[in-house]
Amino acid sequence: MKITYMLWNQSSVESEIPIGQAWKWILHLEHEIEIHVIFKNLKQKILDSKLTLLNLHIDQQCSTNEFLNLACESYEKSVICDEFMPVSRIISTHTENYSVLHCLDF
Repeated sequence: MKITYMLWNQSSVESEIPIGQAWKWILHLEHEIEIHVIFKNLKQKILDSKLTLLNLHIDQQCSTNEFLNLACESYEKSVICDEFMPVSRIISTHTENYSVLHCLDF
């Protein structure tokens, strides 16, 4: 299963993501139940750093209906869709080992 999203720091708050930049995450999940932890951490990061969530996509071809229901229940806020937002960094992770597999700076 795969989830992709972008976080954009359009605030004046310094965070992991530099002000004005958008970073993209590509998450590969082994277990559907991980969605709760993923979105709990994502919501906290957005709140703490005043970030904006963009382009949230869940690969539905590999996802069960139960997984999609968990995702919808876990994140109920609106998501901005902007396919033209420039990406400064792409981070790809695999949740089985929580390690960063690939990180690109642009």
